Amino acid sequence: MVWKLSSLFSGEIRQSGSSLIDAFSVPAAASSLSSSIPLLAVPALFLATLGGGVFGAPLYEGSSASGSSIGNGSSNVAETFPDPDAKPATLKSVTHIENDVYEVVVYSPSMDREVKNEVILPGGPDNDTPRPTFYLLMGADGAANGWSWRNSSDYQEFFQDKLVNVVTPIGSVSSMQADWYREDDATGRNKWLTYLTKELPPLMDEQFHGTGTDAIAGISMSGGPALNIASLEPGRFAAAASYSGCPATSGVLGDTYVRQALKLNGADPRKMWGMSSNPAWMAHSPVLHLDALEDTKLFISAAQGVPGAIDDTKTSSERIGPPVAIESASYACSEYFVDRAQRAGLDVQWYPQVEGTHSWGLFEKSMRKSWGVIGPALDVQPFERETPVTKAPVPEEAPQPVGGSAGASK
Repeated sequence: MVWKLSSLFSGEIRQSGSSLIDAFSVPAAASSLSSSIPLLAVPALFLATLGGGVFGAPLYEGSSASGSSIGNGSSNVAETFPDPDAKPATLKSVTHIENDVYEVVVYSPSMDREVKNEVILPGGPDNDTPRPTFYLLMGADGAANGWSWRNSSDYQEFFQDKLVNVVTPIGSVSSMQADWYREDDATGRNKWLTYLTKELPPLMDEQFHGTGTDAIAGISMSGGPALNIASLEPGRFAAAASYSGCPATSGVLGDTYVRQALKLNGADPRKMWGMSSNPAWMAHSPVLHLDALEDTKLFISAAQGVPGAIDDTKTSSERIGPPVAIESASYACSEYFVDRAQRAGLDVQWYPQVEGTHSWGLFEKSMRKSWGVIGPALDVQPFERETPVTKAPVPEEAPQPVGGSAGASK
């Protein structure tokens, strides 16, 4: 849908027949002193308006480049999907961290390495009560440098009264949680799509009393992949959420979003899915495969990038670019996906916000809000903990990125 920005100011939303005129009216309209729209929200609204008109498909749905589809990849898209006969992961160790959080180390056959996971096990590993599992993914840094849901949010307090396993894989650095064509010099062998669909879930069910009914959510880079993963396993994932992500890997802006997340840590996008014209880019773009999500409850959130009290500069994404710009891009991409999903009749809840840049305060607020969708989808039962959880310490200094530049984690 394309909106006239003058309608936004007056509170009356009207469709327009000219997306180009409406789009370029955004900066002029927002500069008005009487406008109720913050100037820092203009980039998000400008991109969203463009996406709502004739520019939407090229921005988020088409191939973003011409030329060889192979590049440093392959032309066999099947290589970017899990092997149906992939073996489950093998449990290596379970170590208590704090409260009900444990480090669960497993061996991944597809990546031929051990993978750490931070897992909330309500009542500990001895609690044999069957329960669903919620996979809560990390962004481009993959928590490899110290920042994770455990110490960057109050998620332990939130989940302490809920009978649900909460799993955060560690180390999926600039991977798009994808199965790559080739091994990468910076990030190694990436088969995270296989890991999160074929290897880890069966292990969680067997070792930690999972019911086989799960949900998945991702922040930033992993927002779109969370939806892609859910679309491949609709019988397992009853709900999926994207927090400040971009549910598109196709189109000019979808492609750009992905490349920025990979290059952040020195990864080569060509080794993931080849050149932009390689069919793998479109094969894993959630906005192009809405029919695969028709039985999944969806929650999508993003903010317009206006800084506020919710933001913590220590946990923002300044090292990959201005947090305002990143969140603005996420907002426009997310709104485009929601519009298409609603038109397709999907069960999707859209949680747009004005205040919030690309930081943990916004991610956690969105996660809590999404529980209104995810909790009921999983039929999560209450859990009574004997003692309240204690807050995990936040790292005193922002960790160094894998790629070597300074700043905080995405």
